Amino acid sequence: MKCSEIFVKSALSRSRLENTEYSLNPYRGCGHSCVYCYAPYVLHVPREEWNSNILAKVNLPTVLDREMKRKRPRGTITVGTVTDAYQPCERRYGITRRSLEVLLKYDARVSILTKSSMVLRDSDLLGRFRHVEVGVTITSTDDSFRRKVEPRASSVEERFRVLDELPGSVLKYVFVGPLFSEEYLDVDYLFRRAKKAGVAYIIVDRFREKKGMVLPGWFRSSLGDVRASIKRFREMESRYGIPVVFAF
Repeated sequence: MKCSEIFVKSALSRSRLENTEYSLNPYRGCGHSCVYCYAPYVLHVPREEWNSNILAKVNLPTVLDREMKRKRPRGTITVGTVTDAYQPCERRYGITRRSLEVLLKYDARVSILTKSSMVLRDSDLLGRFRHVEVGVTITSTDDSFRRKVEPRASSVEERFRVLDELPGSVLKYVFVGPLFSEEYLDVDYLFRRAKKAGVAYIIVDRFREKKGMVLPGWFRSSLGDVRASIKRFREMESRYGIPVVFAF
């Protein structure tokens, strides 16, 4: 995987996502190499390039500071909508951390979604925000299967550790998507760990296929039955008292 440097003219992008005013993506491309990722197909970037040549927006924090001063956003800024802000290149460049320092300066409302335990590195900053939430994507509780679908992302246990160790002031949630079968996703175990970690809610989404996607032969047979999964999640919602939001 290669990390290349680029300079950008803008940092914040207006978002169509629910409950998000702006999105902030410190990198273009993603080194986690998730087999179900639809971002390269939406952005018309060859999948191999998306996963192997990551573009680090090295001046993003400076541009962000200028835009925050001018725009003064009141809504939520979501960090990492089409990439993971805590992918491997972040260890070298620290663009996400420097961006969080800027957002903290302006008392911004921040939301982060990640598959990486690297987010714990920034616990000192996250604990100082008045309004911040961190979501952790957990598509499987089986780490051997996780290595097939998300080969370069953090292990299942590392992700649960993130939920356990984030500062208490951070609102925590779990994102489950795409929805795999219970052969690979132990829903009861997921809720037990989420309850123990103080997770506020769980978002569940189905697989979203885009035109031209190339998928491994085994992929479709691994997906869960949506109706059965909804029933199972509702049962666990009632048992553990953690609200579930279905994004489909």
